[in-house]
Amino acid sequence: MTNASFTLLRIVLSLVFAALLLVPLWWYGGLEVADLQSAWSRVTLSALWPALALYLLMNLLRTVRFASLIPPAERPGFLPLLGVTSAYSMAATVLPAKIGEASFVLYAKRVCGVSAASGLAALVVSRLLDLATLAGLFSVTCWALHLAGAYPGIPWFLGVGSVLAAISVACFFLSARGDLLVIFAMTIVRWFGLERVSIGRTVTAKAEQVAGALRFAGGEGRLVRAALVSIPIWISIFLFCAVLGRAFGLPSELSYAELAFGSALAIVTSLVPISAFANFGTLEAGWVIGFELLGVPRDLGAATGLGLHVVQVALCVAVGIVGHLIMGATRSSRSSPRPR
Repeated sequence: MTNASFTLLRIVLSLVFAALLLVPLWWYGGLEVADLQSAWSRVTLSALWPALALYLLMNLLRTVRFASLIPPAERPGFLPLLGVTSAYSMAATVLPAKIGEASFVLYAKRVCGVSAASGLAALVVSRLLDLATLAGLFSVTCWALHLAGAYPGIPWFLGVGSVLAAISVACFFLSARGDLLVIFAMTIVRWFGLERVSIGRTVTAKAEQVAGALRFAGGEGRLVRAALVSIPIWISIFLFCAVLGRAFGLPSELSYAELAFGSALAIVTSLVPISAFANFGTLEAGWVIGFELLGVPRDLGAATGLGLHVVQVALCVAVGIVGHLIMGATRSSRSSPRPR
């Protein structure tokens, strides 16, 4: 079986698995075709344009964050890195089981000349900052709902918010000292004696390069700048979900704290690394459960969650295709001979 056919098979299987995940959600939510038709009938261009603008803003900010974490000697121009970020976001979203995450390292090296160690370090620190910021904003949302006292039947907002705050601090610490992850992995390698074989020595040598790149990315103010960019990234993500959720029919009475709570829980469940195409099924599950806790009917939650997810994937693919075109153009300009 060729690599292309194997990839196609994985995607087909992930589509089937996504459908199997959506079936119980469909049953649990009591969703009917009429509910989906009703949700889509509410969507207008006036609602989609802000969502597109927010998605593009996310992409631009992610590019800025990646640039801040790459060493100046290897830092590419903004346009080629924007193309890499856009194409990587599509691969990370669409490919099953999170295997698309590695595409950033590959694209950054091929298109921008960023070393694998520096690209991996920028990716790891960025993802740790994503987890730290998501957990931090999620904890603030839980505390806000607890202080508002609008849901006396949910006593655990304060406790969950405190746990999320601790997770946020831990992820931020790891983003500053990501080399500790490599040191821990190398301790396991040495414990099993793998460094005595050829592949073990190769892995150890590469790990030292990655550890150095992680120390660079997490030091000298670079981490602070990247963390400050992470906050508007995640505010944009929550606003994106709020805009589309309301466009598809979520009650207008829901506050932004309530919309952020449901959105955050959906994002958390979508992080489960299972082989579902574009996280279909896992994101909707978190969305339905989160908003059901806030009093939104299951069928409405399922219809709005699925509608939001379809739009999000469509935007991701469209922007990702543009990113591939940018990568192709920048690679061509780099490889074309200079006039003498």
